Amino acid sequence: MQQGPPTPDWTRTLHHGLRDTLGLPAYWRHSARARRSMPPHRRIPYGPHPRQYYLLLEPPGSLPTDVLPWALYLHGGGWTFGTPEAFRPAARPWLRQGFRVVLPSYRRPPTVRLPEIVADCRTAVTHLANFARTTDRPLSAPQIGGISAGGHLAALLALHPQWWTAAGWPAPPTHALLCAAPLDFSLLRPRRIFAHRRAQDPILQLAHPPQQQLRWLLLHGTRDGLADYRHSLHFHRALEESGAAAELHTIPGGGHLASGRWTYDDSDPYAATVADFIRSAAPAPPGPA
Repeated sequence: MQQGPPTPDWTRTLHHGLRDTLGLPAYWRHSARARRSMPPHRRIPYGPHPRQYYLLLEPPGSLPTDVLPWALYLHGGGWTFGTPEAFRPAARPWLRQGFRVVLPSYRRPPTVRLPEIVADCRTAVTHLANFARTTDRPLSAPQIGGISAGGHLAALLALHPQWWTAAGWPAPPTHALLCAAPLDFSLLRPRRIFAHRRAQDPILQLAHPPQQQLRWLLLHGTRDGLADYRHSLHFHRALEESGAAAELHTIPGGGHLASGRWTYDDSDPYAATVADFIRSAAPAPPGPA
């Protein structure tokens, strides 16, 4: 039997994107169940706008003066939607290993553009360092992560170590976890919107030689209809060519949401991968300062 012509790329992408969108209600139901069992959080403003705040989650039973490692996780939502509150389950693997976890928010389009969003993230990093010092919470080199648009922002923050030292951190991030993130703006459409955003394009910010202390873990599904799998594929290839320590875990047939199921489902195959990556930092055990 003669086969028909191959499905055009745009049709396949549309199909995958529709599947990802229709899967959101179930994703949020599972996430909401995970949120109900999480420890309380503190909401801390870092600017005058209602969106300029971050959430601080600390391991149950810990004291402010305890020497604990730090992690920052940036939420997804196409730079326009989503809240740190909705993505709190992503903090679970870090909390289990004794981290303080921070989830920043930021202003949204159309009132601000991508450079202002990045600037908000930098302001949050600076405010957090000052908050830690004024509340006697010892600082250390953090880990950073994010999903979708949050993965893009996490990549940019990880690729600029000078932003962290200028903000008062003792060292820049040591680990970067990027889940289904847009990391190569040449793949984004419409291209005219992103073509002039070179300073916000992670793949163009890679340093040569790379930061030797920075390790990367990328998770991405091959049928992602919202952020093409090639984003992680291209970025991982560029990381390896630069000499960086990087792993790409491909999720065969996975859509956009597949790289985030570890946040609420401990049985997800990649939950252990993420936990091992976090654990590899070998932080100092919790204890008094």
